[in-house]
Amino acid sequence: MLSHGHEHTRALAGECRRVARHVSGDPAMRELAEALCRAIHRMAALEEELFFPAARAALEASQLVDLAELEHATARQIIRQLQAADPREARYEALVLALTECVERHSRHEQAQLFPRLRESCLDMHALEHQLNERLAQHDDDVFAVEDRRLAAH
Repeated sequence: MLSHGHEHTRALAGECRRVARHVSGDPAMRELAEALCRAIHRMAALEEELFFPAARAALEASQLVDLAELEHATARQIIRQLQAADPREARYEALVLALTECVERHSRHEQAQLFPRLRESCLDMHALEHQLNERLAQHDDDVFAVEDRRLAAH
């Protein structure tokens, strides 16, 4: 489920990069950027609520989880700046590109380092995936509300 969410978010990030590099000031950029921000909110809320605590409990050294949490904080900071920026300004495109790089880095980190370590640990990845899917299906709107409150608090 997390891998699928990363793929979806990375696809949106790729589309944002394509539009930003080829069409300056494109109105579609704001729409794509907002979709990317929503996807990031959704994934971050799920990871922070369920995945990170389980990963931290399963791994003795939690530096990999610490790094993932820092990447989330970085993405939230960029998103706040993006929401305050004018989409017609060059800064907006720069923020979108910075956010896409953050998404790519985070996804690569989890896919290449964190997930393999967790597969080797005592963590029941199938049970965790079931919890994540259940949480997403039952409380999709709540997932966004939790992340929106977290963004407003920072």
